[in-house]
Amino acid sequence: MALVKSEALILRVVMFRDTSKVITAYTADRGLVSLLCKGVRGARPRFGAALELFAQADLVYYQRDSRDLQLLSQATLLDPHLGLTRQPLRYAYGMAVLEFLLKVLAGQEPPGRLYTLSLRTLEVLGACSPEVLAGVFRAFELKAVSFLGHRPELFVCVECGKEADRAPGAGFAPQQGGVVCAACSHHVSGVQHLSNPVWTLMRRFLTSTFSDLEADPPEAETTGKLSRLLEAFLQNHLERYDSLRAIRMAGALTPAPVLKAVQANGDSR
Repeated sequence: MALVKSEALILRVVMFRDTSKVITAYTADRGLVSLLCKGVRGARPRFGAALELFAQADLVYYQRDSRDLQLLSQATLLDPHLGLTRQPLRYAYGMAVLEFLLKVLAGQEPPGRLYTLSLRTLEVLGACSPEVLAGVFRAFELKAVSFLGHRPELFVCVECGKEADRAPGAGFAPQQGGVVCAACSHHVSGVQHLSNPVWTLMRRFLTSTFSDLEADPPEAETTGKLSRLLEAFLQNHLERYDSLRAIRMAGALTPAPVLKAVQANGDSR
């Protein structure tokens, strides 16, 4: 049995018996780890908020490779990401980040850049203006899936390899993983309409920083149409991915004028 120390992001918390918890932590060194946290609940809970959802914490735990549930020894809070709790809509998008990670991470493996990206996304979601929340989350998904080895092709046709143009008839093929030029779109299955604004926004989400998105927020209508294409792409390329409950929650919490605009544009492809 080895004593392991790692920074981590708390993704899931399950109450266990009267005084304990079982948490799922996304560690900076080993990927997903499930931890039994004994005696941490009560009037004066051990480790305070270090074992709550969204918390970034330093964890010390006993690792035994022969078991799936490890034993927590110590936890020190680094950042609770309290900004996500200020508004229900921020909370919903924060939960969507955690839910996404739980679906796409395979287990104990080096997380690479995705860990840092996840922390940065939660930080931005907790502080940005409400109108940019959806765009920040969708940009996170595009960047995250690229880090996982499934970067969508947005610059050349996935069928013929030529530079993709913006001619009428060009589209996006979720199953093939990217854009299809007008010449190829008629014989590629499942091609969906890709307007120039959506195409431009997808490439912007993939390559821009969150600061750029905050400085120049994308239009809600275009983000809504992009979301439909991205959902189809993720379901085709990530083995355990399906639509996120937290995103449905965010949709229910989105202000009515913005939601109507998104729905209207989503229906008029």
